[in-house]
Amino acid sequence: MKLKKPFWYNKNLNYELSNFIKLYSERPIKNNIHGIRINHAFAIYFILKKIKPEFVIESGIYRGQSTWLIEKTLPKTKILSIDLNLNNRIYISKKAMYSKIDFKYQNFDRIPKNTIAFFDDHQPHIERLMQCKNFKIKHIIFEDNYIKNQGDFYTLNHLLKNLNFIHKPGKLSLIKTLYIFLKMILKKIINQNYIISMDTINYRIRDKIFFKNFKNYIKNNVEQMYTFPKIKLINKNRKIKSYIFKNYFNEINFYNYITYVKINNEKN
Repeated sequence: MKLKKPFWYNKNLNYELSNFIKLYSERPIKNNIHGIRINHAFAIYFILKKIKPEFVIESGIYRGQSTWLIEKTLPKTKILSIDLNLNNRIYISKKAMYSKIDFKYQNFDRIPKNTIAFFDDHQPHIERLMQCKNFKIKHIIFEDNYIKNQGDFYTLNHLLKNLNFIHKPGKLSLIKTLYIFLKMILKKIINQNYIISMDTINYRIRDKIFFKNFKNYIKNNVEQMYTFPKIKLINKNRKIKSYIFKNYFNEINFYNYITYVKINNEKN
Protein backbone atom coordinates (compact mmCIF):
# COMPACT_ATOMS: atom_id res chain seq x y z
CA MET A 1 0.00 0.00 0.00
CA LYS A 2 1.46 3.35 -1.10
CA LEU A 3 0.60 6.45 0.89
CA LYS A 4 1.02 10.06 -0.19
CA LYS A 5 4.09 11.91 1.08
CA PRO A 6 3.75 15.40 2.61
CA PHE A 7 4.50 18.20 0.14
CA TRP A 8 7.41 19.44 2.28
CA TYR A 9 9.32 16.16 2.60
CA ASN A 10 12.19 17.27 0.35
CA LYS A 11 11.93 21.04 0.78
CA ASN A 12 14.83 23.10 2.19
CA LEU A 13 16.54 20.09 3.74
CA ASN A 14 20.03 21.51 3.56
CA TYR A 15 18.97 24.95 4.74
CA GLU A 16 17.27 23.47 7.79
CA LEU A 17 20.21 21.12 8.36
CA SER A 18 22.58 24.07 8.62
CA ASN A 19 20.39 25.69 11.30
CA PHE A 20 19.91 22.39 13.08
CA ILE A 21 23.65 21.67 13.39
CA LYS A 22 24.12 24.89 15.34
CA LEU A 23 21.28 23.96 17.69
CA TYR A 24 22.35 20.33 18.14
CA SER A 25 25.81 21.36 19.31
CA GLU A 26 24.09 22.92 22.35
CA ARG A 27 22.22 19.75 23.37
CA PRO A 28 22.29 19.10 27.14
CA ILE A 29 23.05 15.35 26.90
CA LYS A 30 26.10 14.76 24.73
CA ASN A 31 26.13 10.95 24.88
CA ASN A 32 22.45 10.06 24.71
CA ILE A 33 22.69 6.25 24.45
CA HIS A 34 19.26 4.62 24.00
CA GLY A 35 17.77 8.07 23.32
CA ILE A 36 17.47 10.31 20.27
CA ARG A 37 20.70 11.16 18.47
CA ILE A 38 21.59 13.28 15.46
CA ASN A 39 19.55 11.48 12.76
CA HIS A 40 16.45 11.21 14.95
CA ALA A 41 16.84 14.77 16.21
CA PHE A 42 17.11 16.31 12.74
CA ALA A 43 14.06 14.44 11.47
CA ILE A 44 11.98 15.59 14.46
CA TYR A 45 13.36 19.14 14.16
CA PHE A 46 12.53 19.31 10.44
CA ILE A 47 8.99 17.98 10.86
CA LEU A 48 8.26 20.38 13.72
CA LYS A 49 9.54 23.29 11.64
CA LYS A 50 7.18 22.36 8.79
CA ILE A 51 4.07 21.63 10.88
CA LYS A 52 4.59 24.45 13.43
CA PRO A 53 2.17 22.91 15.96
CA GLU A 54 0.65 24.96 18.77
CA PHE A 55 0.84 21.97 21.10
CA VAL A 56 3.27 19.03 21.19
CA ILE A 57 2.55 15.85 23.13
CA GLU A 58 5.51 13.55 23.58
CA SER A 59 5.02 10.08 24.98
CA GLY A 60 8.26 8.51 26.18
CA ILE A 61 10.83 11.11 27.23
CA TYR A 62 13.62 9.03 28.85
CA ARG A 63 16.41 11.48 29.76
CA GLY A 64 14.67 14.54 28.30
CA GLN A 65 16.69 15.25 25.16
CA SER A 66 13.57 15.26 22.99
CA THR A 67 11.85 17.70 25.37
CA TRP A 68 14.82 20.05 25.04
CA LEU A 69 14.73 19.71 21.24
CA ILE A 70 11.01 20.52 21.02
CA GLU A 71 11.43 23.47 23.38
CA LYS A 72 14.31 24.96 21.38
CA THR A 73 12.77 24.26 17.97
CA LEU A 74 9.42 25.85 18.85
CA PRO A 75 9.92 28.24 21.78
CA LYS A 76 6.28 29.41 21.81
CA THR A 77 4.71 25.95 21.62
CA LYS A 78 3.08 24.27 24.62
CA ILE A 79 4.51 20.85 25.54
CA LEU A 80 3.10 17.89 27.43
CA SER A 81 5.77 15.30 28.27
CA ILE A 82 4.47 11.87 29.27
CA ASP A 83 6.43 9.00 30.78
CA LEU A 84 5.38 6.30 33.22
CA ASN A 85 8.81 6.67 34.84
CA LEU A 86 10.05 10.25 35.18
CA ASN A 87 13.07 9.24 37.26
CA ASN A 88 15.38 8.93 34.24
CA ARG A 89 15.22 12.62 33.36
CA ILE A 90 18.47 14.54 33.11
CA TYR A 91 17.06 17.58 31.30
CA ILE A 92 13.91 18.90 33.00
CA SER A 93 12.14 21.68 31.16
CA LYS A 94 10.69 24.62 33.05
CA LYS A 95 8.23 25.07 30.22
CA ALA A 96 6.85 21.56 29.69
CA MET A 97 4.04 19.96 31.69
CA TYR A 98 4.94 16.46 32.90
CA SER A 99 2.61 13.50 33.44
CA LYS A 100 2.90 9.84 34.48
CA ILE A 101 -0.54 9.07 33.03
CA ASP A 102 -0.42 7.06 29.79
CA PHE A 103 -1.34 8.92 26.58
CA LYS A 104 -4.57 7.01 26.06
CA TYR A 105 -5.93 8.09 29.46
CA GLN A 106 -5.27 11.81 29.00
CA ASN A 107 -8.01 14.42 28.58
CA PHE A 108 -7.48 16.08 25.20
CA ASP A 109 -10.95 17.61 24.78
CA ARG A 110 -9.68 21.18 24.38
CA ILE A 111 -6.37 20.84 22.59
CA PRO A 112 -5.56 23.04 19.54
CA LYS A 113 -6.40 21.69 16.09
CA ASN A 114 -2.75 22.01 15.10
CA THR A 115 -1.46 19.50 17.67
CA ILE A 116 1.24 16.90 17.04
CA ALA A 117 1.88 13.72 19.01
CA PHE A 118 5.39 12.30 19.15
CA PHE A 119 5.66 8.66 20.24
CA ASP A 120 8.90 7.13 21.50
CA ASP A 121 7.25 4.81 24.02
CA HIS A 122 7.55 1.40 22.31
CA GLN A 123 3.80 0.87 22.20
CA PRO A 124 2.05 -0.65 19.13
CA HIS A 125 1.81 2.06 16.49
CA ILE A 126 -1.64 0.99 15.31
CA GLU A 127 -3.04 1.49 18.81
CA ARG A 128 -1.44 4.92 19.16
CA LEU A 129 -2.75 5.88 15.72
CA MET A 130 -6.29 4.85 16.67
CA GLN A 131 -6.03 6.80 19.91
CA CYS A 132 -4.91 9.91 18.00
CA LYS A 133 -7.85 9.50 15.63
CA ASN A 134 -10.16 9.35 18.63
CA PHE A 135 -8.57 12.48 20.12
CA LYS A 136 -8.74 14.27 16.73
CA ILE A 137 -4.95 14.65 16.63
CA LYS A 138 -4.03 14.63 12.94
CA HIS A 139 -0.22 14.95 13.06
CA ILE A 140 1.94 12.13 14.46
CA ILE A 141 5.66 11.38 14.64
CA PHE A 142 6.57 7.76 15.32
CA GLU A 143 10.10 7.01 16.50
CA ASP A 144 11.41 3.45 16.06
CA ASN A 145 9.30 2.44 13.03
CA TYR A 146 11.29 -0.79 12.79
CA ILE A 147 11.34 -2.97 9.70
CA LYS A 148 11.11 -6.77 9.46
CA ASN A 149 13.12 -8.73 12.05
CA GLN A 150 13.90 -5.56 14.01
CA GLY A 151 12.54 -3.88 17.12
CA ASP A 152 10.80 -4.88 20.32
CA PHE A 153 7.20 -3.89 19.53
CA TYR A 154 4.65 -3.78 16.68
CA THR A 155 5.30 -0.96 14.19
CA LEU A 156 3.60 0.48 11.11
CA ASN A 157 6.25 -1.17 8.94
CA HIS A 158 5.39 -4.57 10.42
CA LEU A 159 1.70 -3.92 9.78
CA LEU A 160 2.16 -2.74 6.19
CA LYS A 161 4.21 -5.87 5.42
CA ASN A 162 1.42 -8.12 6.83
CA LEU A 163 3.69 -9.30 9.63
CA ASN A 164 2.93 -10.59 13.10
CA PHE A 165 5.20 -9.36 15.86
CA ILE A 166 6.40 -11.93 18.36
CA HIS A 167 8.48 -10.39 21.11
CA LYS A 168 11.38 -12.59 22.25
CA PRO A 169 12.38 -11.42 25.72
CA GLY A 170 15.00 -13.28 27.71
CA LYS A 171 14.19 -15.79 30.44
CA LEU A 172 14.91 -13.29 33.21
CA SER A 173 12.52 -10.80 31.62
CA LEU A 174 9.77 -13.44 31.41
CA ILE A 175 10.38 -14.47 35.03
CA LYS A 176 10.10 -10.80 36.04
CA THR A 177 6.83 -10.50 34.10
CA LEU A 178 5.48 -13.60 35.87
CA TYR A 179 6.55 -12.18 39.23
CA ILE A 180 4.77 -8.87 38.51
CA PHE A 181 1.62 -10.68 37.41
CA LEU A 182 1.56 -12.99 40.46
CA LYS A 183 2.14 -10.02 42.72
CA MET A 184 -0.91 -8.29 41.24
CA ILE A 185 -3.00 -11.45 41.61
CA LEU A 186 -2.01 -11.68 45.27
CA LYS A 187 -3.00 -8.05 45.82
CA LYS A 188 -6.36 -8.82 44.18
CA ILE A 189 -6.90 -11.77 46.51
CA ILE A 190 -6.17 -9.59 49.54
CA ASN A 191 -8.10 -6.58 48.28
CA GLN A 192 -11.04 -7.14 45.91
CA ASN A 193 -11.02 -3.42 45.02
CA TYR A 194 -7.47 -3.62 43.67
CA ILE A 195 -7.37 -3.14 39.88
CA ILE A 196 -4.99 -5.38 37.93
CA SER A 197 -3.09 -3.40 35.28
CA MET A 198 -3.09 -5.45 32.10
CA ASP A 199 -1.34 -2.51 30.45
CA THR A 200 1.71 -3.42 32.53
CA ILE A 201 1.65 -7.04 31.33
CA ASN A 202 0.95 -6.13 27.71
CA TYR A 203 3.82 -3.63 27.77
CA ARG A 204 6.23 -6.36 28.82
CA ILE A 205 4.96 -9.08 26.46
CA ARG A 206 4.27 -6.87 23.38
CA ASP A 207 3.16 -9.68 21.01
CA LYS A 208 0.82 -8.50 18.25
CA ILE A 209 -1.03 -10.46 15.58
CA PHE A 210 -1.61 -8.92 12.15
CA PHE A 211 -5.24 -8.47 11.11
CA LYS A 212 -6.38 -7.29 7.68
CA ASN A 213 -8.64 -4.72 9.32
CA PHE A 214 -5.48 -2.98 10.62
CA LYS A 215 -4.37 -2.31 7.06
CA ASN A 216 -7.89 -1.26 6.08
CA TYR A 217 -7.85 1.17 9.00
CA ILE A 218 -4.63 2.72 7.67
CA LYS A 219 -6.08 2.95 4.17
CA ASN A 220 -9.25 4.66 5.40
CA ASN A 221 -7.74 7.00 7.97
CA VAL A 222 -4.21 7.97 6.95
CA GLU A 223 -3.66 10.74 4.37
CA GLN A 224 0.13 10.91 4.38
CA MET A 225 3.08 8.88 5.59
CA TYR A 226 6.78 9.56 5.23
CA THR A 227 9.83 7.91 6.78
CA PHE A 228 12.74 10.32 7.11
CA PRO A 229 16.13 9.12 5.75
CA LYS A 230 19.48 9.40 7.48
CA ILE A 231 21.22 12.77 7.20
CA LYS A 232 24.03 11.36 5.04
CA LEU A 233 21.49 10.37 2.37
CA ILE A 234 20.05 13.88 2.02
CA ASN A 235 22.98 16.19 2.79
CA LYS A 236 24.58 17.81 -0.27
CA ASN A 237 26.75 20.29 1.58
CA ARG A 238 30.36 19.02 1.77
CA LYS A 239 31.26 21.37 4.61
CA ILE A 240 28.36 20.16 6.76
CA LYS A 241 29.08 16.56 5.78
CA SER A 242 32.68 16.90 6.94
CA TYR A 243 31.61 18.61 10.18
CA ILE A 244 29.07 15.90 11.01
CA PHE A 245 31.50 13.10 10.22
CA LYS A 246 34.16 14.70 12.43
CA ASN A 247 31.95 15.57 15.39
CA TYR A 248 29.25 12.89 15.33
CA PHE A 249 30.98 9.85 13.89
CA ASN A 250 29.51 7.60 16.61
CA GLU A 251 25.97 8.77 15.80
CA ILE A 252 25.73 9.07 12.02
CA ASN A 253 24.72 5.44 11.37
CA PHE A 254 22.37 5.10 14.32
CA TYR A 255 18.77 5.45 13.16
CA ASN A 256 15.36 3.97 13.93
CA TYR A 257 13.13 5.20 11.10
CA ILE A 258 11.40 8.40 12.21
CA THR A 259 8.00 8.36 10.47
CA TYR A 260 5.53 11.21 10.02
CA VAL A 261 1.83 10.37 9.69
CA LYS A 262 -1.08 12.68 8.91
CA ILE A 263 -4.52 11.37 9.85
CA ASN A 264 -7.72 12.13 8.01
CA ASN A 265 -9.96 13.32 10.84
CA GLU A 266 -13.19 13.10 8.89
CA LYS A 267 -15.65 10.57 10.29
CA ASN A 268 -15.52 7.14 8.62
